[in-house]
Amino acid sequence: MAAKENREQNLLLLLSKHRDYITANELAEYLGTSKKTVYRLVKKINESYPAGDLISSEKGRGYKLDYEKYISTSMTQIDNDPSSYSPGERRNRIMEELLLASPKSKNVYGLFKDYYVGDSVIFNDEQVIADQLKEYQLKLIRKNRTLAIKGEEGNIRQAIADLIQAFNTVDIDELASVKESSLNTYDALFVLNQIKEMEKKLKITLPYPYNINIFSHLYILITRSRNVGLINIIDQNTVTKEEKEQLLKDSVLYEVASITIANVEQYLNEKLPKIEIFYLYQYLASSRMQGMAEDTHKFSEQVTQITHTYIEKMSRKLGISITDDLIFSDLANHIKPMLNRLEHKIRIKNGLLDEIKVSYQEIFAKVVEVSNSVSEQYHLPFINEDENGFITLYFARVLETYQLPIKTLIMCTTGVGTSELLKAKVEKKFPELDVIDVVATKDLDQFLKDYPETELVLTTIKINRSLSIKSLLVSAMLTSDDQRRIQNKIEEINHEE
Repeated sequence: MAAKENREQNLLLLLSKHRDYITANELAEYLGTSKKTVYRLVKKINESYPAGDLISSEKGRGYKLDYEKYISTSMTQIDNDPSSYSPGERRNRIMEELLLASPKSKNVYGLFKDYYVGDSVIFNDEQVIADQLKEYQLKLIRKNRTLAIKGEEGNIRQAIADLIQAFNTVDIDELASVKESSLNTYDALFVLNQIKEMEKKLKITLPYPYNINIFSHLYILITRSRNVGLINIIDQNTVTKEEKEQLLKDSVLYEVASITIANVEQYLNEKLPKIEIFYLYQYLASSRMQGMAEDTHKFSEQVTQITHTYIEKMSRKLGISITDDLIFSDLANHIKPMLNRLEHKIRIKNGLLDEIKVSYQEIFAKVVEVSNSVSEQYHLPFINEDENGFITLYFARVLETYQLPIKTLIMCTTGVGTSELLKAKVEKKFPELDVIDVVATKDLDQFLKDYPETELVLTTIKINRSLSIKSLLVSAMLTSDDQRRIQNKIEEINHEE
């Protein structure tokens, strides 16, 4: 089920990147599926939107997304009737309830009664949930018509953070969004206030997604403490000697973590295990902080070496020369807290991962390869997709700024007059195009032989044969529609590169 839901999401993401029509063949190739599957996916998506078709179709042109409807629909809440939930949504909600109560048991009837499903569906849901929990080293225990999740507290919290969708939609800067979410408003506002206090004390800003990660951690801590009383579950977990030494390495973060946990205790009117200070310290040490300007000489040898390794290996894979001044400082500032996250098994949820994998498919694949070799070379834990998604953006940015001007030829019947006018307009409107010459139709073939580096032909007359390079028919007046089509062609060429 999850794979099918991902295909629908990937189809929508692909269409959202193309503001014009795209054929079923192209969509099938992108998705790695058949045209018939594309037809079925489009039909299913349109049938699920009551306000009219989300994806329009036109014979000979293909499919196009109603982008405004897509954005507005994505921002609205889905029907809250439990009986209308998909199997995946139902299972996630059941898991959420069990995780928040863990290790306490919940009655099976009470868990499923609002979903109006039979015993066979419940049994199947249990199998799927149990398989999903294995990713977090957690077990689903069934006993006397009850269900419970058992496992280490850290794994339980990570599972909760990954599964509760509200954590991905909280806008730290817009408190009103909390009131519209499924979160407890008072708890959420308290946590947001704690984050602001931490930023104030440290004189920094916690950017997205690190602020969301700390928000999730503190919110889950409060919820778990209320539900099960953490002092009774993990009071045996005292801070080790090694952990105490680590805390003392950064006394400022330790002090901020201590004050924040004390505030949480006061808010709950309940004592928390001392190790909660260390947990919060780990999250702070694993976050990137804006406002703390990093001197490149202050990076550890390990951070410096790993950053250079990424740059060197990605340079070879992308076929370009990436210099330190383009990316080193920013990437190192990401690698440094990433190493802390890997060490402490902290996972930052990347809300843009699906879009990154679609928009920068080739770069992402190459980053995954490099990350695997980096893990092996430096004896690091496995670097997950979320981290690879963030790293991809650094190299995507380099490519965006690295794009060489597109070698462009302008052609008309005679090669003078209208073409010269068009050349002047193109050079003014599109600095990313390098107009290398203006030619007459009869000279086109010879010119392309003499200048094989040509990538684009802009022509004022229709070419009645196929060319080995991109071409576009435009008006000599370069209308607004021409300009839009030229921009689309530029993006198409850069994307292929």
